[in-house]
Amino acid sequence: MRKIAAVVTAFVLAFGISRPLQANAQEATDTLAQIKQAGVIKVGMADSVPAQQKNPQTGEWEGFNVDMAKNLADALGVKLEIVDATWSTIIPSLMQKEYDVAMVDMFRTPARAVTVDFSDSYMTTGNTWLVGADVDATDWKQLDDPKYTIVSIAGMAAVAQSQRLLPKAQQKTIVSDNAVAGQLEVAAGRASAHLSDLLQNALFMKANPNAKVRILGGDAPIEMTGYSYAVRPGDYHFLSFLNTWIAYNTTTSFISDRKQAWYGIK
Repeated sequence: MRKIAAVVTAFVLAFGISRPLQANAQEATDTLAQIKQAGVIKVGMADSVPAQQKNPQTGEWEGFNVDMAKNLADALGVKLEIVDATWSTIIPSLMQKEYDVAMVDMFRTPARAVTVDFSDSYMTTGNTWLVGADVDATDWKQLDDPKYTIVSIAGMAAVAQSQRLLPKAQQKTIVSDNAVAGQLEVAAGRASAHLSDLLQNALFMKANPNAKVRILGGDAPIEMTGYSYAVRPGDYHFLSFLNTWIAYNTTTSFISDRKQAWYGIK
């Protein structure tokens, strides 16, 4: 009888343990299924020219990642809804489920990966230092001096990167929805340097040829990093789909065509 009781007890315990595990598995979020059921994909975006920006005349979003988002919606057979965000809220709002995916020119960094899951990179780039024309430095390492003020925009990966690379320099972090606010601070003489994507810095100089700024060290970027899209952690089905979609659009040249159209590069 004791043996039978022991077997029954073991069965009950095993069954009791397995039920919660099964329930948890069933309760796991499947964002992809929810998107298909709702018939709409919600995409979070924060201003950054020319990756994603609002046309001042129409108020509509346009840019590289807007084209990508439209393509993604078409691939899923659903409507696209773009949700306005800022660089300081892009990840918190994603975690609060205000949208399904953050599609911005976001660097795939370990610090961010603690909070979100990243797709495969759809583009690889790096940062360059934009400095005032009067900054007497020929190498970015010379900026590691208290006499220089380094400006960064809250929410950008460059905040931590600037602090890590130039610990002795004065660090100034500003909150702004304007993606080129850092470049404007340097151009106005309120900061010595700003670390930003090489494309952003080059485009700023092209759009503002009279600005008293220059890119330190030419166009050679530092710490090349991939741009990726962010989803909530554990959403493996959706993440797998995004990676398959990115790979497909790489082979069909859609991504390179959009890069040429918006960035002037392949």
